[in-house]
Amino acid sequence: MASPAAPAHSRLRRALIFLTVVWSIGAAFLALQATMTELSWFGSSNVLPAEIILPKQSKAAFEHCQEVVKGLPQPVQDANVSKQAWNLAWQLGYLVGTGDASLDVNAANRGAVEGVLRQSLPITTGLGTPPLALPQHGRSAYAMREFTVFLEEDTPCVAAALQFRYSPRHAALYKFGAAVGFASVYRRITPQLTDVLAPELRVYGSAAGIPADVYAPLLGHPAAGAVPDATDPVQSVVSRIDAYIKSAY
Repeated sequence: MASPAAPAHSRLRRALIFLTVVWSIGAAFLALQATMTELSWFGSSNVLPAEIILPKQSKAAFEHCQEVVKGLPQPVQDANVSKQAWNLAWQLGYLVGTGDASLDVNAANRGAVEGVLRQSLPITTGLGTPPLALPQHGRSAYAMREFTVFLEEDTPCVAAALQFRYSPRHAALYKFGAAVGFASVYRRITPQLTDVLAPELRVYGSAAGIPADVYAPLLGHPAAGAVPDATDPVQSVVSRIDAYIKSAY
């Protein structure tokens, strides 16, 4: 007959096995988290190509946008809109980036932000793209990552439409503008942050043909390459980028 201590010993053994499994899972999670942190640091420091740590558009999102683009009505033929398509793509992206970052800072801004996005309808209609939209997610500590995923998934299919109607560089300008807009909001609030969407700025900026020195101040201290502006050094950088796009395209 089993001794009374046997069941207790068995329960203790199962408890130890359970704890061992839990600790192993926890250790694996912490190791993964540390690895991802290191990858982010490497990417922002140019040790690894920035493309490595950026998400890629899912197959479902790609196929969805292909269908959306096929169903878009033809844009109204307007030589002025076509001529300014480069600048408009950049500005539309900037609206999306500043709008989403503003909601990260204060969700009560949603009404005002959505009002601004609605005012862009004549532009998106003229360009032949879907209306602008913002990510439908809750504010969280992972807001920057979620915004990057939103840009790559291209949920409203604005980038896909710009690529279809014009060129891949137009789509990249839109995403670059979104990254600049998002980063500019955070850099104003916390100037010491020097790694706000740094990989995105590099990848989209390069794809759009923007020289790195034009936006480099957003990756460091704005005063390093901005036109002196004691009231808003970040706006100086944005104005510099805007001026370059208007003159170079």
